[in-house]
Parts: sequence; C-alpha cells; structure tokens
Amino acid sequence: MLSGLIIDEEDDLPSSSAYRSRFGSLLRAYRLIGYEPDRDYSYIEVNRALRQAHPQVVAEIIAGITRHGGRAVQDPDTDLVRVNDEFTVSIVLARCTATAAGSLRWRIRLDTGLVPDITIAVRMDEVNEAPRDYYVLPSIDMTFGKLKFAEQNGLALDAYRFDTLDFFYALASRARIAEVA
Repeated sequence: MLSGLIIDEEDDLPSSSAYRSRFGSLLRAYRLIGYEPDRDYSYIEVNRALRQAHPQVVAEIIAGITRHGGRAVQDPDTDLVRVNDEFTVSIVLARCTATAAGSLRWRIRLDTGLVPDITIAVRMDEVNEAPRDYYVLPSIDMTFGKLKFAEQNGLALDAYRFDTLDFFYALASRARIAEVA
C-alpha cells in the first residue's frame, strides 16, 4: 500500500507535496515507478483536465454571445458571466461516469453561494473530452444544490436540455425595438 499519508509519515522520504510538485500529482509519480493503487483514481486526472478546459469553454460561450449581438463579461473574482448587464450565468462542466452496467451518469453541483440567474451545465461526452449537450437551468426552477443526471431524465429536467447553445445565444442577443415591431 502507498498513499500520501504513508509517504508523509516516513522520515527518510520527501513529503507527498514534494512528489506532487515535481511530478504533477502522486498518481503520475506512482505510474512512473509502476505502482497501481487498488482504488481507481482516474477521476482525479479527468477533474484536472476539466478544470483546465473550463476557461476555454467559458471563452467560447462568451464569444457565442458576442457573435449573436449580446455583451458578456466574466467577473474575475466569481467566474460568473454577466450578460448585457441584465443577468448572470454560471458555467459548470459535468464529468461523465459509467455505471457498472454501462449506463452514463453526471453530477452537477449548482453554485448556490453566488446565486447566478442561470446555470449552463455542460454535460461532457463519454471520454470527457468534448461537450455532449447543455442544460440551461434557471435558478428560479432549481431548488437543489446538486443534480444527478442520467442519459434520459424526464421532462422535468430534459425540458432544459439543448444539443447546442443557439437557444441561449438567441436569449442573450439584443434586438432593436424597430426590428421587433
């Protein structure tokens, strides 16, 4: 058995944080020495990749809003996106996991502390490399801090599901009054 705690308890070894710093993670250091933990920690690498992908996804959504005539600015402190100075959006990436039976699942944690007006939940594909679809979730309808999604979720949740964000971009676009009338 090997763990960060065991490494930290050993007087003759560098600390586990030294290994993390040098190799990027304990799991990477383990792989380099040929050690395979009993527990599957692959989700840690997936989470790291999703954290790295998040800024690009946010930038793409901001660019989409701008392309459709809206204005979007990301708050550097909260990461919320303010659209047209009218509403705020939180963008979360949901990691895909497979059950033992092969069904796909996603867990989405809503940002209840910052209370965004809308949360865009990006469900990632089976390999967690690209968006599968999007849920545009208004805070007024979302009363729970955590949501669990399957491939099909029934009308209560799937009414908010979109294959693309074109609907959201149309929502964020600006229209001249003369054009509307």
